[in-house]
Amino acid sequence: MHHTMNVASNAKLIEVLKAELIGEAADVIRISLSPDGREDLKDTLGSAVLLGYLLAKRCGIAFEELDADILKKIESGIEERHMIESNFGDLSLLKKHFESGNTRGIGQDKKR
Repeated sequence: MHHTMNVASNAKLIEVLKAELIGEAADVIRISLSPDGREDLKDTLGSAVLLGYLLAKRCGIAFEELDADILKKIESGIEERHMIESNFGDLSLLKKHFESGNTRGIGQDKKR
């Protein structure tokens, strides 16, 4: 019975996290329309990233796996010259950020 409650509890938490993530996405759209919304936008985007990591964990995806997948997508975007990369170089900057270790802290030891 305990295992069944754990599974049910986890399933409910996954649904809550998904709903919160959708809410954050809606807030990004709303806030981005505000000329003075930089701090709110930063807060909302941070919450969305955090929720993504928490949702991944609840779905059985390790933080390191998610980091590796993100880095793979960044490298693919660089290779394919995605518009954000060819116009601004944002993917290369993000790759450097990941490689610098500044992302360590979620699921990783900062000293590695």
